[in-house]
Amino acid sequence: MKPTRLEHQTHPIATATSPRNAAKRQRVATVESALFNPDVVFLLAGLLDARDLCKVSLTCKTLGGKWANDVDGLSLVEEATRRLFECASDWERSCLRKYLDEGWIELYHHLMLMRSNLTFDQLVGDNIQHGEGRSIIRTVPEAQGSVSSAFCSNHIMRSGKHFAVFTGSSGVFGVIRPVQMNRPDFGEGELDSFSPALDRFWEYLIGQRIARWTDSNVHCCSLSTDGIYCWDDWASDHPTMSIDGFQRNAPIGLLLDLDEGTLSIYQNGQRLATLKDGLSGEYCWFATFWENACFSIKRGSAPGEREAG
Repeated sequence: MKPTRLEHQTHPIATATSPRNAAKRQRVATVESALFNPDVVFLLAGLLDARDLCKVSLTCKTLGGKWANDVDGLSLVEEATRRLFECASDWERSCLRKYLDEGWIELYHHLMLMRSNLTFDQLVGDNIQHGEGRSIIRTVPEAQGSVSSAFCSNHIMRSGKHFAVFTGSSGVFGVIRPVQMNRPDFGEGELDSFSPALDRFWEYLIGQRIARWTDSNVHCCSLSTDGIYCWDDWASDHPTMSIDGFQRNAPIGLLLDLDEGTLSIYQNGQRLATLKDGLSGEYCWFATFWENACFSIKRGSAPGEREAG
């Protein structure tokens, strides 16, 4: 049977070098150059938080690839995040000096936290719960009697000046290294009663030491609502100090100055004392109580300081 005329016909197949594909590649390149450039990504990044920026970096090769559209050795997302951070105020940048091994997205995350309310993110003990918000903690009525603590674990302070105002009825508060108390590391009931001042926890706490703590041995500084101050190196006991002029029922402000390495107390707009020097490295705010009590924390500005918090 002879082949038909139709069977003898050949049809051109578009190849990688055909004008049609070349035109398509040109259109794609035009769109990418318009969208995937530092200026556009910078504007888009301003609409996202650090978690979303991480997702974009991981899921989009063009935006997150280490060498994609390389800008100073950064991906487009990292470069856009760096620009966002550089828009921060002088005070904000002084409080967030970048570590050599830290990415710009991680640093931007800390900037966003610093612009938010202080919150108690880690509660340890069976006598503690959040109040109306995460900036408030209170005792649990059915568990009164045991000591419990709360840490602002997400709000890590590394440099610059930070001011917080505490209001509470009974207990202690201050600064502590950003430690994590992991219940699986303890036996049943061992963390039902917890305070960083209890020496049975010191070995566990000091075991979390990292380079970002620097070589300072001032790991915890606390002030009671009775005006009694003490500090810990989690190695031995240290004498306490009574604060002259302290008022029992007035809000208490603490200024952590990591440029000078000091912790100072304020009340009624007046500086009462420098509680401790020699502080350096990372800290976070914390509070501890052991009876019917309620504590709140908020950012503030120390008298005479333009910005702190």
